[in-house]
Amino acid sequence: MSALSLRSSSLRLAAAGLSVATLVGLALAAPHGTPSAAAATGGRGATVPFTEYEAEAAGTNGTVIGPSRTAGTLAGEASGRKAVTLSGNGKYVEFTLTTAANAVTLHYSVPDAAGGAAYTTPIEVYVNGSKDRDLTLTNKYSWYYGGYPFTNDPGAGNQHHLYDDVRTMFGSTLPAGAKVKFQLDAASVAVTLDTADFENVGAPIGQPANSLSVTSYGADPSGAADSGGAFVNAIAAAQSQGKVLYVPQGTYTVNQHLTVNNVTMQGAGPWYSVLHGNRVGVFGLGEPNSCGQGGNSGVSSNVKLYDFAIMGEVTERNDCDQVNGIGGALGGGSVVSDLWIQHVKVGLWLDGPFDGLTVSNNRILDTTADGLNLHDGISHVTVTNNFLRNLGDDGLAMWSEINADHDNTFSFNTVELPMLANNIAIYGGHDNSVTDNVVTDTQTQGGGIHVANRFNAVHVSGTTTLARNTTLRAGVLDPNWQFGVGAIWFDAQQGALDGTVNVTDSNLLDSSYEAIQTVEGSTVSNVHFSNDTIDGTGTFVLQLQAGGSASFANVTAAHVGAPNPIYSCLGNGFTITDNGGNAGWYPSTPYCGGWPPPVYTYPGGGNPPPTTTTTTTTTTTTTAPPSGNLALGKAMSASSYTQVYGPGNANDNNTGSYWESANNAFPQWLQVDLGSSTSVRRIVLTLPPSSAWGARTQTLSVLGSNDGGSFSTLVGSAGYRFDPNTGNTVTISVPQTSQRFLRLNFTGNDGWPAGQVSEFQVYSS
Repeated sequence: MSALSLRSSSLRLAAAGLSVATLVGLALAAPHGTPSAAAATGGRGATVPFTEYEAEAAGTNGTVIGPSRTAGTLAGEASGRKAVTLSGNGKYVEFTLTTAANAVTLHYSVPDAAGGAAYTTPIEVYVNGSKDRDLTLTNKYSWYYGGYPFTNDPGAGNQHHLYDDVRTMFGSTLPAGAKVKFQLDAASVAVTLDTADFENVGAPIGQPANSLSVTSYGADPSGAADSGGAFVNAIAAAQSQGKVLYVPQGTYTVNQHLTVNNVTMQGAGPWYSVLHGNRVGVFGLGEPNSCGQGGNSGVSSNVKLYDFAIMGEVTERNDCDQVNGIGGALGGGSVVSDLWIQHVKVGLWLDGPFDGLTVSNNRILDTTADGLNLHDGISHVTVTNNFLRNLGDDGLAMWSEINADHDNTFSFNTVELPMLANNIAIYGGHDNSVTDNVVTDTQTQGGGIHVANRFNAVHVSGTTTLARNTTLRAGVLDPNWQFGVGAIWFDAQQGALDGTVNVTDSNLLDSSYEAIQTVEGSTVSNVHFSNDTIDGTGTFVLQLQAGGSASFANVTAAHVGAPNPIYSCLGNGFTITDNGGNAGWYPSTPYCGGWPPPVYTYPGGGNPPPTTTTTTTTTTTTTAPPSGNLALGKAMSASSYTQVYGPGNANDNNTGSYWESANNAFPQWLQVDLGSSTSVRRIVLTLPPSSAWGARTQTLSVLGSNDGGSFSTLVGSAGYRFDPNTGNTVTISVPQTSQRFLRLNFTGNDGWPAGQVSEFQVYSS
């Protein structure tokens, strides 16, 4: 709020020489399919049981590829836009474990066959130098081509969806410090490795009391015989007797949908109890027909699905076929939790109207369409703490096609690498929330978080809440429009988008193009941004292509790629209300002209722009660090990190980003290399200043070294109180010393089970 007035000030955007609200030079795209098909096509973040390791940060004699933001390339589709390609025998990637693990999931790509036929190829796994096993890789579930809904024919061009995941358990638990190497010994093709998720899987869950075992009804845990009929009979018995249906350890062949209502289905754990088959899926009543066949009506209630895996065999996309992991209508207090869903069309496609469902703690990987879609009049659903990667369409979506979805929440989810459309999307509906999520690496025709009146949805109304979300490398160059799509974007294609939308306490980081966008059709208004941090845009902070209005308070921007942070050719057609505290982008007379190439200056980013039909030269600039802080911009390392919260976040001059170690794994350390032996007297540590970060005490010591190998204690272990009321900042005095390497060794945190630092600052006085 301006100190000069009790009313908020207002700026009407006016491009020089323009007075009409027109869109200039925009070739609007046709939707990627009919409305129904398109919607079927399309921190924060989840607390997960694994540690994700990037191949390019591991030991390797392979070729590091990237960074690149070009869709349909091995680097562009990789996490962080980098990966490692192994070509020839003896090439490897070797990971050093920071925590104990007995299992791994490998995110990889192998080349497609000339005609698209499926094949397998091995990669050898070594543990501490000794061969442990062969791991079988395949192209079967990857490599799609052509236009929507895509084919497996390489001749159709437009290759994409190049990666897949494979998992295996070791014979024993490997301790922290163990080295796990993936190596080509009998290579016939190149292999590209992106990430390895190592975890320590617990023992199988035993049969609970008051339960029936599916094997008692003839189900075959070896997978040799089809167990579909046995499951149908066992489900009916468990329902009629009011008992839990237990699925013991094993892999069960199920080539049909299993209908559930008022029943609990419990496995031994998603690494142990596996349902696998061509049409495997667990459905409530209200299942739509599959291409005119089957289907039923009604709504299931009190369904509880726990602790098993659904592994499909879907290798193409057919939107009329319900080859989904979970489907139908599951309301009335139903729960879907701790499932692993892979190689299906959609992880969970749920059809309303129905009310009351919790979806939590699931892993959804390698789908040909959405990760999860709440379709048509679904309410009071909580989707929380799920991890999704390599989706064929929207990661998480609400689609109010006929009836409004309302009062639903997507919270604390991590959505990585949707191959088409958005990480998270809300198509119509009212009073829905998207909070505390992490979304990364959008690929094409979408952004990180999307709110829209599209696909014949009931228009957005009430209050939509987007709070405490982080987007990273979100947004794309749309191949039809040939301009960028925002990390957060609003589309009024089918009518004015005028329901209240509150975007608060969020971080939009390293956006591929603009951070925020309005576009298409009618107006976008009643949108309110507050306490948001924008750090790194390829182009603009705001790209305004639909008229309307928005308010901003305490919204800051840095490392903006375009010389002018605001794009608008709307004349006075869009009103920005300044509620104070905005910096780095406001006020600015907007730019109206041709689309500039993206320029990336986000610290630790620097990815080149995507390849387009126009050849451009991109100049990367950096902001000179402020004097005084000796650590700013220097090399950072850590014993571990969680998700996107890497050590580089701790000296990027951005208090909104932060490093976080692996959880529940003390001690942990964070280290800065000052480059040479340097006089040090004071260390300042910060956490994000947002009041959402409660006060906490972290216990740590300070160590120093001049060779990076031998460390001595400079400041003994002590508890340091971080309090948002005092800026979440602590200062540590260091006895006069000269050191090149400074290390913080964390042994406790009473606010979160990990080491956490937003800024690690070092001063000589």
